[in-house]
Amino acid sequence: MTDIFKDPILHYKNFKMGTEIEIAGTFIYNGMKELEQINLFDFESEMFILLYNLAVGIERLQKVVIVLSENIEDITIFEDSLKSHNHQDLHNRILKNGSAIRLSTRENAFLQLLSRFYDKHRYGRFHVSTNLNAEKLELSSYIKQYYTGVYEDDFFTGSIRNNEGLKDFFGRVIGSIAKKYYLEIERLARLQNIYTYEIRGESKAEKVFLQVFRKNSLQEQNINEKIAAKELIVYLMKTNVKNPFIRYINSIEPLDFDIALANDYLEQVIAGTVSQDLVSTVEFEYLENGYSIERVRQMDLIGNSNVHFDFVQIQRCNAVLKSFLNDEGDSYTFANIFLDEVSYLDDIYDNSILKEMLELCRKYIKQHENGVDMTKQLKNQFLEIYEEFKEFYCIHEFQHEESKEIIQKDNLETEQPF
Repeated sequence: MTDIFKDPILHYKNFKMGTEIEIAGTFIYNGMKELEQINLFDFESEMFILLYNLAVGIERLQKVVIVLSENIEDITIFEDSLKSHNHQDLHNRILKNGSAIRLSTRENAFLQLLSRFYDKHRYGRFHVSTNLNAEKLELSSYIKQYYTGVYEDDFFTGSIRNNEGLKDFFGRVIGSIAKKYYLEIERLARLQNIYTYEIRGESKAEKVFLQVFRKNSLQEQNINEKIAAKELIVYLMKTNVKNPFIRYINSIEPLDFDIALANDYLEQVIAGTVSQDLVSTVEFEYLENGYSIERVRQMDLIGNSNVHFDFVQIQRCNAVLKSFLNDEGDSYTFANIFLDEVSYLDDIYDNSILKEMLELCRKYIKQHENGVDMTKQLKNQFLEIYEEFKEFYCIHEFQHEESKEIIQKDNLETEQPF
């Protein structure tokens, strides 16, 4: 077996083309996202981005198939031969190399559309004589010829309104083309004992090439993502789970949004964009309330995977412990507050130190309510394991000094952690 690290051609086919597949998948994914956000096939800028992403993605995918299917002898000649941007010509070249890929009539027509766009319309508006509405005319003509579903023309512009049927139609055309090329890449790579087809997990390319959709419709990926986002929103609004992250969100005073517009805002956010109206509303609210950079920093922590809210909760628990050990509160209040604070941690049942502390608090509360005073014993027991607690959580005395003021004797609820 030839060593792909020593053979420059195999190295080129395996590693560089593997990266190209991810790039191609990213372009195609971004194109489908743009399709999701188009409401009307009227704005040239939106249709340009749609067609550009799809044209680049599919072209790069075609060229990976060519690289894997041809015997490369003179690398300079071969590289020059890849400079074509004609999708139909590239597909015909793939077929001449013995590929069994067969595209349907509407798939071939879509390749031709992409070829015309990339060759004639990509820089068309930089020429005085070209048509201003080239992308709109191309897409409208394609829809009218190959889409058999129902669509509406906008009353004011006459342009075609995008709908779920059209999104699914384009999703099936684009998804089928992409899948056929990817499967051919996988077949050719396996024949040569290389791994070009392997795709990085959690990448956009994985969503395009490795997911299984009805009739290969990439629109199902958009639908799945929107449903998942909506489910997360519902969960965050309805959950009663005690968690440091949820506690942090609940501690923030919300802005005064117009509830009548909330669903409109969510529609755009879930589709992958944020309306300028929403941005302007937030800016106005910030000015009205005198919010400073601290509010921005507060918001920045949400949706930031580098922030570990458990760490702040641990500091809260430590502040409660220190206050108790320093005789800054009565034992019964401490035991109740500590049980509440620990309930927000995720590792309660996997941590022997916390389990022991919780058991001591529960036992003390029960004895106290039965009229038995075990305050001295409780404090001594906690003194014995406090250092172990700090060592386990890597707590240093200089960390989070603001957490000293956490305990409120009259209320088990505590201040916000930041």
